[in-house]
Amino acid sequence: MSPEQVFMYAKSYRLYFSTDGYDFIKYKGHVSTPPLIKQRDRQFYYRLSTKLSDTQIHAALLLTYFFKPKAYIADVVAPNILQDGMAFASRAENGTSTLGNELYALRKKLSPAHVDEWLYGAFLDDQRASLPTCIEGIISRELMIDLACVLLLIPQSTHQYHWSQYWEQREPAGSTFGVRPWLTRLRKADQLLNWQRPAWRQYTHKLSKMFWASYQGLSLAPRQEEPQLFA
Repeated sequence: MSPEQVFMYAKSYRLYFSTDGYDFIKYKGHVSTPPLIKQRDRQFYYRLSTKLSDTQIHAALLLTYFFKPKAYIADVVAPNILQDGMAFASRAENGTSTLGNELYALRKKLSPAHVDEWLYGAFLDDQRASLPTCIEGIISRELMIDLACVLLLIPQSTHQYHWSQYWEQREPAGSTFGVRPWLTRLRKADQLLNWQRPAWRQYTHKLSKMFWASYQGLSLAPRQEEPQLFA
C-alpha cells in the first residue's frame, strides 16, 4: 500500500467510526484528500506503508479507530498498536481455527449460570449494571473485536436471543454512555471485517450457532429480575 493510500484509508476509517454520515463499504474507503507531501505528519503514513502489509494496515486502522474514533495517525503508529495490528491480521490468516479455539475456551469458562450476567449485566439492587461483562471484556481487550461480533451481533431465534435488539430498546439512540456506543462500533467493525475477510458472514454465523447451541435448554433472553436465593 502506498503512503498516499494509507493517508486516504486513515481518513476514511476515522470518518467512518467518528460520524454516521460516511458509508465506508459503499465507497470502499475512498475519500478525497489533500496532497500528502504537504502534510506535517506525512512521516507516519510513510512509516506504516513500509512497515506493515496491506492486511496489517487495515487491521491497525480498525483497532485504533474502534477504540478511539477520533484518534490521530500518531496513535496508529504507536509500537503497541503496530503489534496489535499484526496480531489481529494473523487471526484472518488462520481462518476459523483461532475463533474456534477461543470459543471453546470461553465455553469452558462461561457457565450457564453466568451467561445472563455476561450478556446483560449483573443485578445491583434490582437494577442491571450499566455495562455487562461482555462489553467490559471488549474495553479491556480480553474479548477480541471479531469474536465479539460472532457472539453478540448474530440473533439465535431458537434460544430467544437478540442481544443488539435488547440494547436498542433499553438505551436511546445516540447515547454516549452505556452499551449503545459499543454496539454501533461493533456493527461498523463487522461491516469492515466482512469487507476484509472472505466468507466472513458464512463462517461466523456457523460458529455463533454452534456456540450458543452448546447451552442446551438455556434461554438466552434476559432475565427480568434477579432470582431469589432463598425461596
